[in-house]
Amino acid sequence: MSQNLFISQGISKRTLVTTLLISAVLAGCSSQPGKIVEQPLPAVEFAPAGTDELLDRAQRSPFPESARLKIQAANQLISGQMVRAQTILDSLNYEELPDDLKAEMALSRAKVAEQAGQNWEIFFWLDRASVINSSNVQLLDASHTLKARAYNRYREYVTALDEWSMLSNISELDKQPENRDAFWETLLNAPEERLITLGNQTSNETMKGWLELALVYRPGKSLDQQLNDLSAWRNRWQNHPAITYLPKDISALQVASTNQPDKITLLLPVSGPLASAGRAIRDGFLAAYYQNLSDSGENIPEVTVMDTNGKNVIELANEAKNQGTELIIGPLDKINVSLLKENTPEGVTVLALNTLEDSSSHNAQKDSFFEYGLATEDEARAVARRGILDGHRRVLILRPETSWGDRATNSFVSEWTSLGGEIAGISEFNSKTEFSQLAGQALLVDESQKRAKELNRILREKLGFEPRRRHDVDMIYMPSNPKEARQLKPALSYQFAGKLPVYATSSAYSGRVSPSRDQDLDNLRVPVMNWYLPDNKGHLESNIRATWSSARGQYGSLYAMGADAFTLYPRLQQLASLPGSRLEGLTGLLSINSTHHVERELSWQVFRNGRLRPLPIPVQDKPDVLAVKAAQ
Repeated sequence: MSQNLFISQGISKRTLVTTLLISAVLAGCSSQPGKIVEQPLPAVEFAPAGTDELLDRAQRSPFPESARLKIQAANQLISGQMVRAQTILDSLNYEELPDDLKAEMALSRAKVAEQAGQNWEIFFWLDRASVINSSNVQLLDASHTLKARAYNRYREYVTALDEWSMLSNISELDKQPENRDAFWETLLNAPEERLITLGNQTSNETMKGWLELALVYRPGKSLDQQLNDLSAWRNRWQNHPAITYLPKDISALQVASTNQPDKITLLLPVSGPLASAGRAIRDGFLAAYYQNLSDSGENIPEVTVMDTNGKNVIELANEAKNQGTELIIGPLDKINVSLLKENTPEGVTVLALNTLEDSSSHNAQKDSFFEYGLATEDEARAVARRGILDGHRRVLILRPETSWGDRATNSFVSEWTSLGGEIAGISEFNSKTEFSQLAGQALLVDESQKRAKELNRILREKLGFEPRRRHDVDMIYMPSNPKEARQLKPALSYQFAGKLPVYATSSAYSGRVSPSRDQDLDNLRVPVMNWYLPDNKGHLESNIRATWSSARGQYGSLYAMGADAFTLYPRLQQLASLPGSRLEGLTGLLSINSTHHVERELSWQVFRNGRLRPLPIPVQDKPDVLAVKAAQ
């Protein structure tokens, strides 16, 4: 009877068997869930007082009062029970709400997005007519603040300043230290001309005080000039909330500012296996030295170079001190940096040209010992932070099978997981790897093809089939050199991952503008130092490139490092003592943290038509990969 039923509906036994077989085979696919299954919410143990009461009232109230009560309940839960707050907001239909509740719901959604690290969603919710046209001043202030903080995280400081300047009362920032700190970050990084223009336009005295202090901190001033300006600002604005950002002892710093070295020694390997690197740093330093000499005409210190190749760096440092050296720049390799840090000659300041991962055992010397390097590990951590900032959560890593690949991967993974990201997989490659095959295996395209072959074998006929990649990944990280990157990126596109965001360290860029060769890198996102930005060539950089051909290749960053070492040395105490002080260098925007490490902020770029362009704030339309993974 059942057979006749199937036949009467036009369904053959063969079709039924085929359907069941296909379902059985596809059930084994862990990377292609048919739909995202909503996961059960965690049990609620504690809710803020009144939250459950608000929800009970919402159940008994007519619309739109019920919606208003739900939004209030969600707001109480955002900081402590974000998932539950999200669930409550999900139960509301935004389009059905009256305008005032649309604005309140949009603000609540933006707060949830900030808590979840989905910064792009902040703009998605707050750039709406219901918010922009709201007459609720408190809601508008909260919206401007959320957007300004988000713009800060993307380093869009001009736009952030526009948001801050629209606050109804800038003095209210003093009541919220986290917002005050974010506002100060904006001021420190916004262009000087924008600060001056705003200062001329505003009539708000509190804002004028903030802007004047930010101008004092602009890069390029000597320490003694900066300290004099800080003293004058403090005398004029004695009760200003920004006074918390002044150094505690300006007079002591003024004394220290006059103690500039009369003699500097460069401890560098100018022979042996590291000679090319050592010479590049030396020549970059001397290029900046002689340009400063010709430009300023001021007295600048005597410079001596000592070759560290095959020498005892501690003996060299003591010899330099006996010859009158007050500042040592170098050494370059980590072993010598560690040795010198443990045995720094008394009365000598050191700017080491490499960084040590663990500085815990060297605290006694930290006041006179600074570390400055171009470490791959720092860049890898920066890539992880940017990926999280852009809203990604599950990353697939394609890495070289080398010790450098270990460092670039381990540092990334450590930072990524500490920020809440997950690792979907790690695949390694070497000089013999077939990159298309590597990408297909990493993206599980080969598994999709195997399932199709199995179906063809079972059914004994060829079915229509389109291979698919896994969908539990929303980002790819591939630390690589230019040759590897130019093969990996097209291979990913070939394996159906052309729209997945791909990030790399700056090593993926050759440093030369070559649209024909780099068009295969289109949409690759990389952090780049100023030295390599095509439209950012200053007089010093142009001179270095014209004088040394090797500066136009792989050693260019080391010439830039040498030039920045010259720019840094007279400002070491300034950058270390004045929180927020920064210096525009060829290797990045430079600052010094509490452990006396020089930190470099690089410019995020993306390849478009084979050329570098500034990376914009991403606009994303994608499934939640964590939910996809959970459904699997």
